[in-house]
Amino acid sequence: MSSSSSVMAFVYCNGSIFNDELMSSVFAGRISRYLQVKNTMTVSALKQAILNLFIVANDKSYTVELRYRCPVTMKDRRTFYRSVKIEEDDDIKCVVGYATKYEPNVKFELMAIIREYEEITCDMIFDCLEKQLNDLSDTD
Repeated sequence: MSSSSSVMAFVYCNGSIFNDELMSSVFAGRISRYLQVKNTMTVSALKQAILNLFIVANDKSYTVELRYRCPVTMKDRRTFYRSVKIEEDDDIKCVVGYATKYEPNVKFELMAIIREYEEITCDMIFDCLEKQLNDLSDTD
């Protein structure tokens, strides 16, 4: 049985992911918070914890995409990163394990892309297709 460990993550909400001049992934955003992440968390539990940090309780549903800023190499005392999706429970164990091992040298960062969930019904799809067909027939 593995022991439980945790790390403090710096979480950006709906920010930007870009590559700097040396092609290292950089996370940026105006809204951010710290969150304690445990290696025993499931992906759904982590997503819910992030929603609790950033979203005021309401009756809406949300989808959350998670990305981790993964250190891939060091050169001249500089760490280079790549953006990697967190999709499985084992991904959390892996990134928390890595961050715990290298915590003094690596900043643990997550990007949460939160979108309001909108259910699309068949009627909505047919209405859209019908409109497109009408628009095409009006141009003839």
